Amino acid sequence: MDSKILNDIKKILIGIGIYDCVIILIMLIIKKLSFATVGGLLAGSLVSILALLMLTKNVVDLVDKDKGKASVAAMFGYMLRLTLYAVILVFAAVNKSISVYTVALGLISTGLVIKLQQLVLKKIKRKEE
Repeated sequence: MDSKILNDIKKILIGIGIYDCVIILIMLIIKKLSFATVGGLLAGSLVSILALLMLTKNVVDLVDKDKGKASVAAMFGYMLRLTLYAVILVFAAVNKSISVYTVALGLISTGLVIKLQQLVLKKIKRKEE
C-alpha cells in the first residue's frame, strides 16, 4: 500500500481512539458507564476499523483489475462489510452483555472521525490563506 494511504489510516485510527475516549468520558459523566456500554462501543469501533481496512484493501486491489472483475469484487466487498455490520448489531441485540446503542456509536465512529478530520483540515487551510 501507498505510504500516504497508510498515514491517513493511522490518523483515522488515532481519531477513533480519541472518539472512544470522549464517548467513555461522556458516559462516565452521565453515569451510564458499565461493562455493557464500554464493550458495545469497543466492539462497534473494532468492526468499524475492520470494515475500513477491508475497504482500503478492496480499493487498492481494484485498481489493477479490469472493469467487470472490479465491479464484482467491489459488490462482494460491500456485501461483506454490510454483513459484518449486521452480525455485530444482531449479536448486540440478542446478547445482553453488550449494548446495541453503543455498538451503533462505535460503528459510526469511522465516518464521524473522517468528517471531523476534513473539517479541521479545511480550517487549517483557511488560516494559512
